[in-house]
Amino acid sequence: MIVALAVLVTALLSTAVQAAPSAGRSDSAGSGSASNSVVFTSDPSQDLVIDRATGLLPLILAASDVLPLASDGIAAAERRLRTMVDLLVSARQRHRSAVRAFAAANRLVADNVRDAAQLQSGYGDVLAGISATQRARLERDARDRRNRSSVVRQATSSDWVCPISGRVKFGDSWGDRRSGNRRHEGVDLVGLRNVPILAPVDGVVTYRWDTIGGWSFDLMAEDGDYYFGTHMSGFGKAGEVRAGEVIGSMGDTGNAQGVHLHLEYHPGGKSNAVNPYPIVDARCTDRTPTGTSLYD
Repeated sequence: MIVALAVLVTALLSTAVQAAPSAGRSDSAGSGSASNSVVFTSDPSQDLVIDRATGLLPLILAASDVLPLASDGIAAAERRLRTMVDLLVSARQRHRSAVRAFAAANRLVADNVRDAAQLQSGYGDVLAGISATQRARLERDARDRRNRSSVVRQATSSDWVCPISGRVKFGDSWGDRRSGNRRHEGVDLVGLRNVPILAPVDGVVTYRWDTIGGWSFDLMAEDGDYYFGTHMSGFGKAGEVRAGEVIGSMGDTGNAQGVHLHLEYHPGGKSNAVNPYPIVDARCTDRTPTGTSLYD
């Protein structure tokens, strides 16, 4: 802006110097003085009506009209520059705040990791100082607490679906003796033949056959828990299933005595059977009391 103003003033002064001598000449100079004069048009629509003026004063007046515009432009540029500086200062302050916050978060994580390592080391030292019997008891107690927590979590979950789609009756038979000196590790859900069996949770289901259970399903839940059901008369959908989808039908295959679904629940995976009665007791609401016929 300043460079353009300087160029304009230089051009005007140069023209003024050329026009000044012609001011002292007589009108008889004719066309020679007209070539060094400044021409102003008073009405752009009348291109033949013009005012001709010579001398330095018109040039100075013309330059004075340009100076305010240049000053306004310089002021506007200064305001924009100040705005940009303020933005850069604000951005730098925010960056410094973010760096301090990340540093504090990293220190917190490091402190937690260190504390966890110390706790783990202390736990190991405690276990090393006790007998094998005491250690086994402590580990068994910890597993029992985890299993109880898992049962409560499933029993109170609105997403858990009763495996029998129709009327059902059952009792708490956990631990009862079975053939071959076995203990009952599930709950028997008694229902009508060929009634659909539903996936209780989301997961992946596969099927198999054995002489004791007959047609059976294995369901590995998305949360890592494992479900086993047996004595079915037929299969349903295999692979990935959603809770409530049909995965079989009620039957009495294998060594079953009467139509029922033997259902097992293993929190955290296979070989960790726990009593599923509290879960079905809470989630299977279309229930017929034991000793009462399902056909009544």
